[in-house]
Amino acid sequence: MDLEFASARLDRILRGGDRPRCEQQVLALERRVHSLPERAMRRAVLREQVLDLGVPDLVGVLAVAVDRGRHGRGWSRELLQELALEPTVFRELPYERVQLAYKLAVEAELDQVAAMFLSARHRGNPTVEEAFQGNEHVDEPVGVRRGWARGSDRDRLDRLLHDRDWRVIRQLLDNPRIIERDVVKIAAMRPTRPEILELIATHRRWASRYPVRRALALNPYTPTPIVRRLLPTLMRQDLKLGLKAGVFDDALQQQVARLLDPSAAPDEGLSRR
Repeated sequence: MDLEFASARLDRILRGGDRPRCEQQVLALERRVHSLPERAMRRAVLREQVLDLGVPDLVGVLAVAVDRGRHGRGWSRELLQELALEPTVFRELPYERVQLAYKLAVEAELDQVAAMFLSARHRGNPTVEEAFQGNEHVDEPVGVRRGWARGSDRDRLDRLLHDRDWRVIRQLLDNPRIIERDVVKIAAMRPTRPEILELIATHRRWASRYPVRRALALNPYTPTPIVRRLLPTLMRQDLKLGLKAGVFDDALQQQVARLLDPSAAPDEGLSRR
């Protein structure tokens, strides 16, 4: 998003006609956070809100919360305290969004808001967990991508197959316009996130499709418990292919070897047939 356009959008939120709507968003978020007794639940709500909002809207929401806190609103101070205790929620944003949010806050002289993005802005190389939150093919917030995932635009759906947010993939898997070839592509993606593969492995429509099971079992990023469950359902040639490609760890290699030659381990109760 262009900085000039984002600045104009933020100005409408803070000083224009969009201010009342933003205040309602903040109040609703404050109520949700206040109503949740557990820190983990509060973090989940904050994470979802941060990832869903566009950059100007996120900066605007934080600015309004800071302003309300300065005027003695207890729920606002509680919200800001939770954000201070969970700064990692901002690190899950794509780095370019963090940069833009920081620049917007500095330009608007929102020092307290800018500080929220500072630690994420100066982070080093991203971890595997951090690196796969967005979509390199779609420069839109997760809320927009989730909406697209329910739609019928084939070009958008093709780009969303590369998404790394499990909520977007969940919408895609339920979309009747998605076909088996699409799901196989998602299941075979490398690198990818384990929760996405878990979604596919338990999906009521796709989990029973052999090409999908095969793609999951041969993906080294699939969690080991899922692979263990899938291996006995694969054809011998696919088990051999996985061994040859080196996608299985040592324990899984032993399981595959027993499946290919049951007589090698009769004491484990495996059939000799």
